Amino acid sequence: MQDKQIINDGFSIALDTVHGWGADFYERLPNIIVGIIIVVVFGFMARLIGKAISSYFTKKERIDLGQIIADFTFWILIFFGVLLAITIIVPSVKPANMLASLGIGSLAIGFAFKDILQNWMSGLLILLRMPFRRGDQVKIGEAEGTVMRIEPRATIIRTYDGRDIVVPNTIVYTNMIEVNTSQSQRRIEIDLTVGYAYDVRKMTKIIQNSLSQVEEVLKEPAPQILCWELGSTSLALRVRWWIQSQKSAEVISRSRVVQAIKEAFDANDIDPTDPQLIFYQETKPTPQQEADKSTVGTSSHVIVNDGPPPPEFAIDQADPESEAIKIDTKKETL
Repeated sequence: MQDKQIINDGFSIALDTVHGWGADFYERLPNIIVGIIIVVVFGFMARLIGKAISSYFTKKERIDLGQIIADFTFWILIFFGVLLAITIIVPSVKPANMLASLGIGSLAIGFAFKDILQNWMSGLLILLRMPFRRGDQVKIGEAEGTVMRIEPRATIIRTYDGRDIVVPNTIVYTNMIEVNTSQSQRRIEIDLTVGYAYDVRKMTKIIQNSLSQVEEVLKEPAPQILCWELGSTSLALRVRWWIQSQKSAEVISRSRVVQAIKEAFDANDIDPTDPQLIFYQETKPTPQQEADKSTVGTSSHVIVNDGPPPPEFAIDQADPESEAIKIDTKKETL
């Protein structure tokens, strides 16, 4: 009988507790409704303000920066909306106490998400300082390609063979970056060797004529043919020319320049191979070779037989090497 009384008392206490919860819920129901409305209003405001920020930076041609600031603003407004709703639903909770608790908790969160926060801050600093932008062709460590976008956590680089590499922003921010398209033009070069038997002025003229036939080689600044090194058996020449900055221009121009020089050498009976690597069988020189030797160092007027123009060589616009999606501008930084 005593056990039955204890069970009944327990059920009564539980029932009273549930009734208390119900009464408390109905008492707080207006506050709960107001709190939900505040969260919804803050959510709507956060979304609207985020879109406005994103649209503003899009007009300024800084899409990635606008996206990261819009996301940050959105979550900050949502946070304060939830904080305000909690203080309305539970009046005993003070905002100062909650912020103090969050301050202690944020320390633990900071340690737990240290890498994420570092990448986010690095991404923000990259977008503010803009060492490069969308569409730039860069080299970061072993990763080389076109910058597709800069996200809060990582920078996405599309390689020249069509793969995407995700590089954490901390690596991007702390490492040396080679930006190949920071300027509209850049210079490339090749080295070649010729035997001392050939007239340097004639060689220079032949190479100049070859470069003039390649459309991708810019006329200004002018190409340069430099006598670079006196070897034991041959003269080293360095050929330098300017191109548009894209990787595709480098590939096309290098291929056409090399072929144009090769065909011009063939047309003028010039062997660019290092004589030290060749076994020559002694033969009687031809009349043309005798004439060439007689003109070495005696005249500035040389006869040059131009080779045929190099063939056209194009890279499809869909090829990653010709990627040109630049949208952001470097004219203004925050």
